[in-house]
Amino acid sequence: MTLKQENVELLNKIEAGLKLAVRRFYEQKAANNETVVLCVNGEIKYVPAKEVLANQVKRGYGA
Repeated sequence: MTLKQENVELLNKIEAGLKLAVRRFYEQKAANNETVVLCVNGEIKYVPAKEVLANQVKRGYGA
């Protein structure tokens, strides 16, 4: 395995871990019926976590 290939594998593992952490964050917020703060096109928006989680699943980001 080359150094470059090892770096790519490490990057893939880090990205997968971050995606999992974000998903768990939204799941926890959704379970408590909380909102999250997002910046959409430069505007601050308060969005129910359940809505964000549902959009992730629709787009294929969720499991």
